[in-house]
Amino acid sequence: MSMWIPKALYDHAPLFWFLLGSLFLAGGLYLGFGNGLRVAYFVFAIFCFGQSSWTFFARRRYRRQALQQESDESGEPVES
Repeated sequence: MSMWIPKALYDHAPLFWFLLGSLFLAGGLYLGFGNGLRVAYFVFAIFCFGQSSWTFFARRRYRRQALQQESDESGEPVES
């Protein structure tokens, strides 16, 4: 079973995770150092930043591999 995501959403997924992480980071800073929820906000921020990076690099790696396979099949050199 495969799932299809519209290209506009797919292309902006890393940005969504980055913005969500920024909001959690700002929320943690806004709560201040006396609030115990601050730790949860920072943990969620780190998770979101990590997810953003992973999504970006995984997609870039997949697209480079697809481009490399396409060039291997066609026999023409590909510019990076």
